[in-house]
Amino acid sequence: MNIRVLFEIWKTKAFTILFLAGFLTSVARWFEVFLFSVIAWKLTGNASIAALLIMLRLLGVAVTGVTFSFAGAFVVRKKVVLGASLICSLCSLFVFVYSQTGSNINVFLLALLSTMSGSLWSVDFSFRRPMLADALPKDLISAGVSLDVLSSHATRILGPLFGGIFLTYFYLNTGIFFLFLLYALSVFLVSTQKRDNLITNTNTYTQSLIKVIAQTKDNVNLLSVISLTLVFNIFALPFIALISLLLIEKFNPNELYIGLFTSLEGIGALLGGTAITVIAINRKLISFIFFLLIILLSISLAALSNTIFIYLFSILIFGMATACYSALQSTIIYINSTSELRSSTFSLLTIAIGCGALGSLNIFLMSDFFATEKISYIMAIEGLLVSLFFIIIALARFPISKFFEK
Repeated sequence: MNIRVLFEIWKTKAFTILFLAGFLTSVARWFEVFLFSVIAWKLTGNASIAALLIMLRLLGVAVTGVTFSFAGAFVVRKKVVLGASLICSLCSLFVFVYSQTGSNINVFLLALLSTMSGSLWSVDFSFRRPMLADALPKDLISAGVSLDVLSSHATRILGPLFGGIFLTYFYLNTGIFFLFLLYALSVFLVSTQKRDNLITNTNTYTQSLIKVIAQTKDNVNLLSVISLTLVFNIFALPFIALISLLLIEKFNPNELYIGLFTSLEGIGALLGGTAITVIAINRKLISFIFFLLIILLSISLAALSNTIFIYLFSILIFGMATACYSALQSTIIYINSTSELRSSTFSLLTIAIGCGALGSLNIFLMSDFFATEKISYIMAIEGLLVSLFFIIIALARFPISKFFEK
């Protein structure tokens, strides 16, 4: 991605506006994950509540993914993105106004915002990013989407940093108002875009579902990625909400340092995302599996670490591997799906991502028996075992050479 390509991409006004709209909502997403986790811990002293908020966020992703796998062919994408952003903006404003009446912000209100934000996350993945790609010439689409993915990793740095600053210097309701501003700015940016054409699809929902399932089970790349996406989102993604809690439990730094240290996961993601954008990986499936194993092992190392330096190194590696995993996930799905079934396959992937709510439920159930450190370690071991199970199933259906194909 050279300077000339970047210049050509940024010259496209529609791309720049949609990029900024997604950047703002992504900052809001990771700001929420950090802020709500710490606040829930302070309100309840229970790590399971932070996991519950992540579970509700992922349920929002799953329900929205299922809904639009059915209705996606009958809606205007701009309206969907605008509507989801507007709802998140109004919900944040409602909670802020409520807090100004003298009432305390409680876990229920944090749960409401988390669920709405999860729905926007799904919409962003399924609608805003295709709109952004459509705004570019064909020869710039790959670079433009890579740039958008890379920016989402950068927001994993900014979100916790802003969270640490707001927890240190401002009241909680000020953080909620900041959320409202981020969503409101995104609404304004999306509203400036021209209405796009209605998405068309010749298949009914049932036909698409049958075809995409048949395609997935007969393709080692799709079968492996969809099944291992379940593993990542159930056993690894909820760990993001526990990063700050583990810091508190193990090392008890002040709130500003909690935000700063937590942002290392985002720094790792930015480094990994940059590397995967620049370096062409030929054997994508085996690399995808490798990065998932690195993610689970880094969670184990973080849980077992007794010094803050080893812990921070583990978080950095976790972020780097997660970014590489995510980039390969989308690429493999895109390359191995037929153009007719590509949207349906991505909807299936979104549903698998939303199943991460089960991982948060897993944390919630374990919280009565184990500390956050043990919970993290158990999750990593469970993830490794379930990964092995899915890999064995794939090996039983396909020759091992298929895993190493370019």
